[in-house]
Amino acid sequence: MPQIRVTDHARYGKDPILRLLKYPALLGLLTLALLASMALAGATAAAGTPPPLGTAGAFAVLAGSGITNTGASTISGDTGSSPTSVESGFAACPGANCVTQTGANHIDPDPNDAATQSAKAALTNAYNAAAGQTPTTIPTELAGQTLTPGVYNSVSGTFGMTGTLTLNGGGDPNATFIFQTADGTGTLITGSTGNVSLIGSAQSCNLFWKVGSSATLGGGSTFRGNILANTSISLGAAVTVDGSLLAGEQPSGSGAVTLINDTITRATCAAPVVTPTPATTATTTTTAAPTAPTVTAPTATGPTAAAAAAAKAARARAAKALKAKAAASKAASVAKVSAARALAAKKTALAKRAAALKRAAAKKRATTTHAATTTDTVGNARPPTRHVGFTG
Repeated sequence: MPQIRVTDHARYGKDPILRLLKYPALLGLLTLALLASMALAGATAAAGTPPPLGTAGAFAVLAGSGITNTGASTISGDTGSSPTSVESGFAACPGANCVTQTGANHIDPDPNDAATQSAKAALTNAYNAAAGQTPTTIPTELAGQTLTPGVYNSVSGTFGMTGTLTLNGGGDPNATFIFQTADGTGTLITGSTGNVSLIGSAQSCNLFWKVGSSATLGGGSTFRGNILANTSISLGAAVTVDGSLLAGEQPSGSGAVTLINDTITRATCAAPVVTPTPATTATTTTTAAPTAPTVTAPTATGPTAAAAAAAKAARARAAKALKAKAAASKAASVAKVSAARALAAKKTALAKRAAALKRAAAKKRATTTHAATTTDTVGNARPPTRHVGFTG
């Protein structure tokens, strides 16, 4: 029986998905590519370990070859420079070039004191701890990215930020983020809109920028985290930093910090919410002496109203995010099932149509054969065949 040929258009119509059925190998390759892309999208960075800041953790600004300030800046935390203890523009505010500081200035009155020297050694230790962790490579331009906790570097060995980088702690206040640039050459440069946004309970105290050479923060930007710089750190005008500027990690210790009308606040982690145990509560209510430790313990370690409210809000946000994720997953599953059913229906219809075409072709051949046996070559009916030896 001759094979019936049905054109692609007749068999598959205009549906591009159905037309791919003609090429099973191509369909298989596309499926593998889709699965690979889904696997890559779901990959997460390796967890990071917070590098220990040690005594450097008390400093909002630490330098190796001096600190220079222009305009009126505000610093919350200690300041110091070692081995070169030089600073300018640190007069008391108000003034043309002045600093309003909450914390100890280790350059005045004790230049290059033991505390500053200890902090510089701690900075080197923290820098090496951050550099020694295995990273996941991401694009050099950080703006527009939303990242989960982990350790990151870039192919270029540098990082830039001309927009907002979002870091999502996933509801974990201890979530750690570490960004690494190349030793000796890696820079961190942000524009005036180079802002860092923290969501999902992420905290600036757990964010670290290991900079292999120097960092430059654009004027008017909002930056979060602790910069551990091998060389220098320079800020444009009106930069807000929620973290510490720690410069001069290199063996020579040189590396200056430059400020212009900036605000630097040393980052501190929010205290965990502690619920008093029943035993502690019972002791508190029965203690007669108002100064006994058990009386003040709930005030020192228990949750404040603001902390409790913040924790409750964080839990609510996390629950809402999980609910939204579950809804999205369910919707995706439903859509997938619907698409599969539609595809199966189209395949069934296609099979039926092919079978119908096959039957029609067979019927046509049978009709043609019958006509050829009952007519002569010019279309006249043939007389009955007479068989030899038969009479009547």
